[in-house]
Amino acid sequence: MKKILSFLFVLSFALTLCAQEPEAENGLTSLMKKHGLNCCTAQATPTICLLCGIEAPKPCIAKPLDQAVALAKDQPKVEKVLIFCPDATGKFIVDKYPEDWKPLIESSTFSAVGTNVLPSVTPVCFGAIFTGCPPEIHGIRKYNDKYLPNPIKVETLFDAFTAAGKRAIIISSERCSIDLIFRGHKVDQITVKNSIEAVETTKKILREGKYDLVLCYDGNYDSTMHANGVFHEKSIAAMRDSIRWYLELVAVADEVWPDQKHLTAFLPDHGAHDLENGKGTHGSDQACDAVVQHFYRIK
Repeated sequence: MKKILSFLFVLSFALTLCAQEPEAENGLTSLMKKHGLNCCTAQATPTICLLCGIEAPKPCIAKPLDQAVALAKDQPKVEKVLIFCPDATGKFIVDKYPEDWKPLIESSTFSAVGTNVLPSVTPVCFGAIFTGCPPEIHGIRKYNDKYLPNPIKVETLFDAFTAAGKRAIIISSERCSIDLIFRGHKVDQITVKNSIEAVETTKKILREGKYDLVLCYDGNYDSTMHANGVFHEKSIAAMRDSIRWYLELVAVADEVWPDQKHLTAFLPDHGAHDLENGKGTHGSDQACDAVVQHFYRIK
């Protein structure tokens, strides 16, 4: 009965959106309008599905990125996917430290600057990124919703991969948002103690060659900036770790998938800003919290 009610809710919402005027706002478009951008982070799921030749999750309302549409025309489909999810590395910090981000930027096939969703907190944002839906559809409306049983009420990117006969796995710190919100969905999960262990475990999983989609979560910068401030030396060291770890994982992906077309993606959830006490936070509609840059690389 719960599944039927959930389906009816999603169907009702989708029909409502279709009946509205094209310019009508929803949880994906409101921040896009505020910040004058034409992309949102929820486009990650339909973009990855398009490049892989997989049907997007049924409730997905976001469209694939234009760059992906152009690349997908008359081209072989992507066979393997590595996703790296650094927490809180928003566009604000890419702009502040361009030299640090240069290796990642230059190695990417394309990138997209877009807005996330409100509130700009981890479970709500990653819920949108990996369903292609706003919070009013995917089901997580606030931070503490992540502790509910099966908080994501709709199909996810991982369910779409499984439906296509592929295997997906998430490697993340125990009890973090990504560890919790996709439980009950068709994806394997490994929980670890910290980001370093997540990265090393991801390298091992890649080399074992059992999965078609591998996601590694890195919460190091988020934790450090909450404790010290967004530009504290410890936080910037954590930011640099995120970039380095991603590039290390890309190198392993190239090593283990030399003859397979593969996609690597750097997909943060939100940005951050400092409070008056000098410690970092996020959750607002300010650009520092709400504007994020996603990076995609096809090899």
